[in-house]
Amino acid sequence: MLCRLLLNELEHEAYTAYIPNPHLTPETLYEAVAEELGVDVARCGNTHQVLKALNERLIALAMEQRQVVLVIDEAQAMPEQTIEALRLLTNLETESVRLLQVVLFGQPELDLLLNRDSLRQLRQRITFAHRLAPLDRASVAQYLRHRLAQAGYNGGDLFAPAALRVMTRSSGGIPRLVNILAHKSLLAAWGRGERLVKRNHVLMAIRDTESARKPGVIARWL
Repeated sequence: MLCRLLLNELEHEAYTAYIPNPHLTPETLYEAVAEELGVDVARCGNTHQVLKALNERLIALAMEQRQVVLVIDEAQAMPEQTIEALRLLTNLETESVRLLQVVLFGQPELDLLLNRDSLRQLRQRITFAHRLAPLDRASVAQYLRHRLAQAGYNGGDLFAPAALRVMTRSSGGIPRLVNILAHKSLLAAWGRGERLVKRNHVLMAIRDTESARKPGVIARWL
């Protein structure tokens, strides 16, 4: 969602390339970026030619006064060799301008990846970094109202306060987990013929979700 918001904001400001699934080899990453920027990689016989064509394309865009931004989602999934190869792309520059700006979006595991000693040189190139705080209970409630409204629901609250509390604790305030637990909780309530999602429905969803914090873990986490 954040990637899409950024891409929409940059639509008239920059030429953008978007990589949604970065679990790629270094060679495939170069090809994916080149294709996103309109390079015909079919004419390139090897990685060297792909990088040369990519550099020429970036220089052409720079001559048009167009800034190029590469946005990579789920960056924590990048193999170490591939994320190191990304550093080579940040080296593409002229005497006066950097040809490619890179924005990484990822889960907290991305920090663990970037903190490896082998990626020190890439880490030193990071200009800005921001970590989104987990959602609190009020934010989870607002988030669910928004998602339900986007789906076409315009009635009253579907989640009881106790349900929201346990969902917030179990998800750790991570929107992706909130989505999963909310979906399963709604199914549990519907299956029992109840309109309001209660605490017991969320507990059923938690037991069915491996990545959710279980009740015993919640008590220690609090």
